Amino acid sequence: MPRDFSALVARLRGTDDVQLVVCASERDAAHPFLVRSASLHLPPLAGRVAELDRVIAEYAADAVADLGVAPGTITDGDHAWVRQHATSSLPEIEKVTLRIAALRASSNMSYAASRLGVAPVSLTRWIDRRNLRPVLAVT
Repeated sequence: MPRDFSALVARLRGTDDVQLVVCASERDAAHPFLVRSASLHLPPLAGRVAELDRVIAEYAADAVADLGVAPGTITDGDHAWVRQHATSSLPEIEKVTLRIAALRASSNMSYAASRLGVAPVSLTRWIDRRNLRPVLAVT
């Protein structure tokens, strides 16, 4: 158990405002803990096309904040590229927006890689696999 478990239990016993969120797949739908009228079912990202622009924008804002770079670092063109080429999953959108923000805000590949905590050669290969050089005009 976590060190603060006892304190957490005491705090939760003293409140009526407790929410429990359980993440599970369809195979667990009949589990006794999950059979409640307040279940939330989130369809796969591919089925939520109308939400993609907002998801991309939110991840882009997070990337800008995480890296401490200027708002607007990720351009409308970058947003469109992500929408067209990198929306298979939330982690993919997160990774792509973070890397684009680092590349846009850095004077060179080495500095961008350093910001991301990756090797420059790894970042270069990642860019080349996605044919991003023309989009980013990266040297």
